[in-house]
Amino acid sequence: MAQLAIYIDDQLAKRLDKAVKESGKSKSKWVAEAIKNSLQDQWPDGFFENFGNRVGEMESDYSEKNLKLLRESVTEMEDAILKSRKNRADVEL
Repeated sequence: MAQLAIYIDDQLAKRLDKAVKESGKSKSKWVAEAIKNSLQDQWPDGFFENFGNRVGEMESDYSEKNLKLLRESVTEMEDAILKSRKNRADVEL
């Protein structure tokens, strides 16, 4: 298993300590989970390709261009939400 050393400022360290204490996890486990969550693909495989397909509906006619715009818009929306919450507890979208 790989090890990682990081440097963070004192204010961030205090926030980290508080979050770790509230979670009841070790600091190492908490940080590892935070990294894993931030790196994982939030959308299931094929989500955008099947967008609009429901039982009884015809195949989706979304073009690759529109699917790309949809992906970018969702990411932009998530980023805006997280940025606006910078003074609140972390959330997972």
